Amino acid sequence: MKTIDQYYYGANNSIAHANVNSIISANILSLLDDQNRKFSYVEQAFFQRWVEEQSDEKLEQVRQLVASGQLEFINGGYSMHDEACPTFIDMLDNTHIGNRAIYEQFGVTPKTTWQIVSNLYFLLILTRSFFFILLIS
Repeated sequence: MKTIDQYYYGANNSIAHANVNSIISANILSLLDDQNRKFSYVEQAFFQRWVEEQSDEKLEQVRQLVASGQLEFINGGYSMHDEACPTFIDMLDNTHIGNRAIYEQFGVTPKTTWQIVSNLYFLLILTRSFFFILLIS
């Protein structure tokens, strides 16, 4: 199993190839190169970590991508619920923390979410939330 740092920076590839930092960076560059491209991102734990490593100039470019709709945050949880939230309260906290980070950094809140139906109570909350689109699998 990889640590969070290994997953984020792409270390210890003997376990699995993953480099979240490079994925985010490459997609941001791609969006800046072509205004017709769009990218959706979910997990704020990794995105906010990436944000902390960027220059003010890069962050302004990212804010413009968000404002134009090229970069969209889906669900906006700090992590994916099915990976890190064993209880209903954990799911609510996870969503609140991630959405607050997005709002504080970019002035928007996610309008789309999805959920693997593993918790009926959370599904009911999502159907009555501020999301415009809810995908269920």
